[in-house]
Amino acid sequence: MDELGEVNFRLVRSRSSVPRARALLRAKLGEWRAGQEAVETAELVLSELVTNAVRVVVPGDRMIGVRIECREQGAWLRLEVSDAGDGRPEVRWPGELDTGGRGLLIVDALAFCWGVKKRPAGIGKTIWAEVVTPAVVSAPPMVRSSVMS
Repeated sequence: MDELGEVNFRLVRSRSSVPRARALLRAKLGEWRAGQEAVETAELVLSELVTNAVRVVVPGDRMIGVRIECREQGAWLRLEVSDAGDGRPEVRWPGELDTGGRGLLIVDALAFCWGVKKRPAGIGKTIWAEVVTPAVVSAPPMVRSSVMS
């Protein structure tokens, strides 16, 4: 399988981490030459996942982990957000006047699939979502000129 790559980064538990995550994602998808629709979908999904992680009650100054992976020659984008919080997130069905609670509904609508897994160290969880990205193409290989003698 020809992988385009992956990127991992950590974020502080702050509302300012949501736009930071979007900017890092946008930069990486630019390197991977993703189409605008794929970028917008991935940004919205990642925003919702990071927002949920920021809101989770955790001990101490635990950070949020983000992993972005481009799979199967660019056909899939996997977004993972890890936090140290307990419990499993659930899709909520907020009323019309509720101001929040739609994050996982949005993820469910935009992602091909998504789920939750326990972190290997046993502290917290990772929420992942996979997005179809047909417009991602691998960058052409760099050609280095050589001098023939």
